[in-house]
Amino acid sequence: MKIVIQKVSQASVTVNNKIISKISKGYMLLVGISSEDTIEDINKLSNKVLNLRLFENPEKEGDYWRLNIKQIDNGQILSVSQFTLLARTNKGSKPDFHMAAKGHIAIDLYNEFLKNLRKELGEDRVKDGQFGAMMSCQLINEGPVTILLDSKN
Repeated sequence: MKIVIQKVSQASVTVNNKIISKISKGYMLLVGISSEDTIEDINKLSNKVLNLRLFENPEKEGDYWRLNIKQIDNGQILSVSQFTLLARTNKGSKPDFHMAAKGHIAIDLYNEFLKNLRKELGEDRVKDGQFGAMMSCQLINEGPVTILLDSKN
């Protein structure tokens, strides 16, 4: 499982020219599920996302990397499933996506990931894209802070 986590001041997902999800302060996640991933990978990275300290202490200027998403006021997550994170590009010029989990397996694991996030953060603070759809993602990356997570590392 791979995740690109970006700290944002706002983010949204559009499908067919309609905004389907939108958040303010928090994280935009791009989530790739591999054919080798299990529930242990889901639990490991959902816990990492929820506890990673990427936010500053608002009471002390310059006191960075102190708070996690659960500790900030109204911290939200917008998660987007993205199989292209599993692309292999070491041969030729066409990406190979064979490491990505098949749709029916990936959606179950992805939904479990969302369930874990919502259990800890709250149903209303975790938004989602549309699994399998062509989506346009828009965000304002703060910092900029962008971190790659991999359940196998």
